Amino acid sequence: MPEISVMFKPASSKCNMACEYCFYHSVAENRELPFRGMMSEELFGEALDKIFRYAAGAPVSLSFQGGEPLLAGKKFFLYVADKIKELNASGSPVNVGIQTNGTLIDEEWCAIFKRNDWLVGLSLDGDARANKYRKFLSGEPAFEAVLRALHLLQRNKVEFNVLVVVTRYIAENIGRVYRFLTGEGCKFLQFIPVLAPRDGKIDESICLDVKVYGEYLKNLFSLYKADMQAGKYVSVRQMDNFVMLANFGRAEQCGMQGGCSRQLVIEGDGAAYPCDFYCTDEYCLGNIAHTEVIDLLTSERAVNFLKESRVFPGKCLGCEWFRLCGGGCRREREDFDKCAAYKEFFACAVRDLKRMS
Repeated sequence: MPEISVMFKPASSKCNMACEYCFYHSVAENRELPFRGMMSEELFGEALDKIFRYAAGAPVSLSFQGGEPLLAGKKFFLYVADKIKELNASGSPVNVGIQTNGTLIDEEWCAIFKRNDWLVGLSLDGDARANKYRKFLSGEPAFEAVLRALHLLQRNKVEFNVLVVVTRYIAENIGRVYRFLTGEGCKFLQFIPVLAPRDGKIDESICLDVKVYGEYLKNLFSLYKADMQAGKYVSVRQMDNFVMLANFGRAEQCGMQGGCSRQLVIEGDGAAYPCDFYCTDEYCLGNIAHTEVIDLLTSERAVNFLKESRVFPGKCLGCEWFRLCGGGCRREREDFDKCAAYKEFFACAVRDLKRMS
């Protein structure tokens, strides 16, 4: 069997924060049951057993997101660690990642991450001003709590990266944001464009447009290139992937491969979906509690989802930059047309990208 990637949402859409741009809140609100319940240990164990039996020794990537996945509790994640060891009878290589807002992290959490060699993705948009959209349910800013989590991860030598949601403010202040994060010792960065909510209500103070996005790409690449030339390489995932693509490699980041990847997202009640951005009722593939993995992956909805992601506008097929762009992430294409931004960026950056292999 080929390798398999599965994302679990053990706390469903539940979160202890109310970020103004949260895409999963928008997704969850567009289904009959916005909160699908906290995942039980029994359900997780059953799902994991099916995943390992499907993989039959092939690599398995497990990720945990939310909402806020750490709300599932330490007992649940200790169970996860034990079950991975117990059920992996075929010896699949296993990678585990946890995407968290960081506000619940303490020394005990760090010990769990470190002992099991789990990668932590920490959501942090830069300094206090850049984090203005990230707030607790009370409305209080979460920046200081997340910064404490960053320092705890560093002190405990936990492997982590930082995920930044690129709002208009971030895009227009990317130099300050990048320097803050690298100044804090962050060496692995992901910048993910903010998505307009599904209800179509675009907040222009938060959302991007093609001009702002184009300038942001050029400015971020300048920072990335300058650090590389100075011998202070910082991994910026999108730029790393552009380097691979410019040198005839394959992108590893979903959304940069010329179509969607085959994967599963498992909600708190076992409902399965083809993508984190599409966990809505019309895309539900079934429930892993009473369906085998192969049947979920080969269902008509799953197959059609992948096919639809590879239908591009006619202008893409004759474009000289299509190999680098790949048509972009399907969900991002629905947000706004980034075509002009990518054309401008690639025209400026392609020579340098080719030299960075």
